[in-house]
Amino acid sequence: MTSTETRADRFVRELADLKVADPATGHPRLWQRLGVTLMVLGVVLGVTAYLVSHRTTSPLVQGDAITIGLGAITLGVIGSALFIRYSLTGFLRFWMARQSYELSMLAERMAGREIYELPGPDPAPAAGRPPMVASTPASTAAGTGAGSAAAPSRNSDGGAAHA
Repeated sequence: MTSTETRADRFVRELADLKVADPATGHPRLWQRLGVTLMVLGVVLGVTAYLVSHRTTSPLVQGDAITIGLGAITLGVIGSALFIRYSLTGFLRFWMARQSYELSMLAERMAGREIYELPGPDPAPAAGRPPMVASTPASTAAGTGAGSAAAPSRNSDGGAAHA
């Protein structure tokens, strides 16, 4: 990265390297609007088919209304799928850009910091602090080793523990 290149310029360059389609061309928005239109058209045709089928006694007209109703359901499902697909595409594109930005910021932060050793337990206890020793409730209560006859170990409900 050169000193004159801003983060926005670098992001645009990296996005071009990923070969992600530019949403500014308007095609995703067109498909999303088409999805909404198909959903609305499906509802309108469904209501129309319902009204036609209930205002006649002719089985032929009712059959036509059923066909129109099935077409309305098909339009509604296709419109919903288009709308959801292109809505999620816009959201996930934003999410991916956000993740990319955060990861690059984390990498820059980690590159500026030198890590000399892996985090882990302290090999030597601090001054004035006794070393940590695992102890059992029986050994602390009786002041003797674990499982002595003077203090039998108990489980959490108060009963004697069985070996």
